[in-house]
Amino acid sequence: MSRKSAGDRYEERRKALLSTEKSLALGNSRGMFEAVFAFPRPYHQAMAHLAFHRIHNQLSTWSDTVCSRAFLPERDEYNWRKRASAPAVTVDSGKPISDCDLLLFIIPGETDYLPALEMMEMSGVTLRASQRREKWPLIFATGLGVTANPMPLMPFFDAFMIGESEPILGPVLDTIKSMGRNAASKDAILQQVADLPGMLVPRIHGVSPRFGIMRQWASTESVGALTGTISAKSVIPDTWIVEIARGCPFNCRFCMPGYLYLPYREQHLEELEETIRSIPKGEQVVFTACTPSGHYQIDEITAFAQGCGLVAHASSHRRDTPEMVEEIPSTYDVETLLMAPETGSDSLRKVLGKGRTNSDYLLILKNMDPRVKRIRINFQIGLPFETDADREENIRFVEMVQGHTSLPITVRMDPFIPRPWTAFQWSPMQNPARLRLLIDNFQRSVSKLGISEIKGISPRDAHIYALLSRGDRKVAAALETKLTDVGWNTAFEKAGIDMNWVFEPIEVGSQFGWDFLNMGFGYTRLAREFQAAAVLDAERQ
Repeated sequence: MSRKSAGDRYEERRKALLSTEKSLALGNSRGMFEAVFAFPRPYHQAMAHLAFHRIHNQLSTWSDTVCSRAFLPERDEYNWRKRASAPAVTVDSGKPISDCDLLLFIIPGETDYLPALEMMEMSGVTLRASQRREKWPLIFATGLGVTANPMPLMPFFDAFMIGESEPILGPVLDTIKSMGRNAASKDAILQQVADLPGMLVPRIHGVSPRFGIMRQWASTESVGALTGTISAKSVIPDTWIVEIARGCPFNCRFCMPGYLYLPYREQHLEELEETIRSIPKGEQVVFTACTPSGHYQIDEITAFAQGCGLVAHASSHRRDTPEMVEEIPSTYDVETLLMAPETGSDSLRKVLGKGRTNSDYLLILKNMDPRVKRIRINFQIGLPFETDADREENIRFVEMVQGHTSLPITVRMDPFIPRPWTAFQWSPMQNPARLRLLIDNFQRSVSKLGISEIKGISPRDAHIYALLSRGDRKVAAALETKLTDVGWNTAFEKAGIDMNWVFEPIEVGSQFGWDFLNMGFGYTRLAREFQAAAVLDAERQ
């Protein structure tokens, strides 16, 4: 009996994934314009990402447009496709991702840069946009990562959507379809696209645009996205995800989503009632936002859903990926209570702009759901203005939690990364050797409290992520070199990048390469917030 080929096995896997899905949004089955929406992460992660559902719903229901989804292949399939020169394919049809009119990637953060290029390369797409001779597909990118800083990917994509998709995507599709019907050239199409609000077209705008590309954001009425498809293979399986707010009501000075999703917009309970009632009784539903607990009606929304016969929870968000990824609920499992104090020091937390105090966290412990069986604490290390005394407070915070519960506790410690468009973008990052020492010291202290394992991004990886997220067009050359399977040190060296530059302080108010973007707030505001943090730090000394 003959064995099935690898290609046949992966085709069966694709069809098996589809069989686990329940489609909730009726996209177009036919249309003159074909789009592929690609997420350079594995299927199970992508299907828990509400922004992916939101943009796919918009694409697949737009007039005359059909849209298929594509994901980064699982590691075994990825290796086979590389060896066999087999292209990445869509999960919906099994067709190569390049077999379309528009190939749109969502790039939530810098960890998605390289996988996106890997998907393009394995599919036979010429990476450099200036060297692509084919008219179709046009290759665009959207997402928080490229909204903050598209420069590292500018040589590879025909255009970038800066901001949220709702006000941008429709005009883009209509422009491409209209000009495509009239047999316009690729340059002519991109020239027209470049005139649309929120669109950055490197071929037209140049390497350093002379005017600001304005970030676009959705109206309050547009907020309230709903999962388009639920899947048993998602990290939150068979769960409906409902957006209750966009942006964040707090002002954490280190948080990129907190700035780039301004202004804060909420959906009120009366605006969500119809959506909630449409979900069949007995279904799991998770309410999500950057900070769900910040919604003034979160308890009423959850209670209303439970009254409708749903198993309803508010999401909690994890920092398992360095960009503090947008809109990924970590779990709907109420058995885990997640606390993200960032630091155990009340005074440093005030400097960071994070309003909660240790007393607030104690209150959370006292009022936690009786179904909670474990607690997880998220810290950052190497924060701006952090002192040895602050780091001692991290240990005392763990002791405080242990003193108020007998539940098992896990701890996560991630290195601070100064990110674009935050008040701390001028701050230096601690070097990996120093970070390892600080983490090891913390590990030794909490091990005496019975906590044996500290999870988190490694200092080495955090260093790479800082170089990618804060990079310029030189990073493009480093990414191309990395595709040849060399190490990151070699890739950055060949690109002429000093890897130590992120460890040096930068004069507050000085500008970066991404300054041509207009976020609706300027460096003046960010500099004022940095100075406010410095004043608060001086007062606590």
